[in-house]
Amino acid sequence: MLFEEDKIFTVSEFIGFLNEIFKTQDVRLSGEICELKRAASGHVYFTIKDKDDNAVMDCIIWARNYELCGVTLEVGMEVLLAGHPNVYAPSGRLSFIAETVELVGEGALKKAYDALRKKLEAEGLFAPERKRELPEYVQKIGVITSMKGAVIHDFENNLGKFGFKVNVIDSRVEGQQAVMPIMKAIECMRREAEKGMIEVLVIIRGGGSLESLQAFNNEALVRAVSDFPVPVIAGIGHDKDVPLMALAADFMTSTPTAAAHLLGRSWEEAYAKLQQVPHLLNRIDQEVKRLRGDLDLARGRMLEYIKRAIAHAKDQFDYAERFMRIHDPRRQLALGYSIVRGSNGKIIKSADVVNNGDVIETELAKGKLWSRVNGKE
Repeated sequence: MLFEEDKIFTVSEFIGFLNEIFKTQDVRLSGEICELKRAASGHVYFTIKDKDDNAVMDCIIWARNYELCGVTLEVGMEVLLAGHPNVYAPSGRLSFIAETVELVGEGALKKAYDALRKKLEAEGLFAPERKRELPEYVQKIGVITSMKGAVIHDFENNLGKFGFKVNVIDSRVEGQQAVMPIMKAIECMRREAEKGMIEVLVIIRGGGSLESLQAFNNEALVRAVSDFPVPVIAGIGHDKDVPLMALAADFMTSTPTAAAHLLGRSWEEAYAKLQQVPHLLNRIDQEVKRLRGDLDLARGRMLEYIKRAIAHAKDQFDYAERFMRIHDPRRQLALGYSIVRGSNGKIIKSADVVNNGDVIETELAKGKLWSRVNGKE
């Protein structure tokens, strides 16, 4: 910011001028906390000093940013701040407005990581039963990542050509300073998910050290991911200390490429099955032909069986007819024989059943005779 050489400022104007310049500066400041106070408003006021001399700087971190950082500040703690200087007009006092606070040293980071992991595990945030399945044939994908570098290109190049609709939010993903941008991106994606605009959220970045992955061990971000309305895939790289956000996500992949392949898996399987359709149709055609041949053969055999059955039945019928004709009592009458019946209509086979004076019926080949018995022998 420039100003005229001869311009005369009031004190208030000059302080405002300085603060406008300070806001454009992205400063990182390290030191040891020597004084600390948290106001009722939740804002934290503290002083940091150099280890080797007596230089000190008053610092402030506003309540919202302090909660997002996920670090509980203590006197004697070595910290790394990111923010900008500011002059407080009523006193003319210079302070450092911290946007983020992170611990210095891998040992301190590891200790904080282990404590938070134990706490969240006890709450069940990483439990397998909380994990959700990916919907089949996903199309609408939300992505949070940095548009700088090869990560987004690796992801998109490995996603496959299945008509995906990808909504990308560019966000810082490096270090503790990424907490606020990632949180804003998650809140934006949450609104998209609630409107049905995305079916799955993907958070990706390359690998890195414990320090560079600090944002993904932030408690507020971990809870935001575990409570997200649609399944979340974390492809943020990890070594032995898996980022806590990855543990809370529904799916954890080591690379953005692996995340892309996971999204395309159901489509790839469907495509592979589709490739088998011509072969399956050919098999079905061959099977139909075989069944048709078997049916024709069975039909021929059935017709032959029916013909034989009819012929056999006809032979049986002819035989029965001949048998009945041969053994028909009336046939004997034509030869001069007769049938004698008593008054009860029963055939008389013995003279013992007839008495003198009984009327009997004699059936001849032509006609019948009735006579009375005058004697018997």
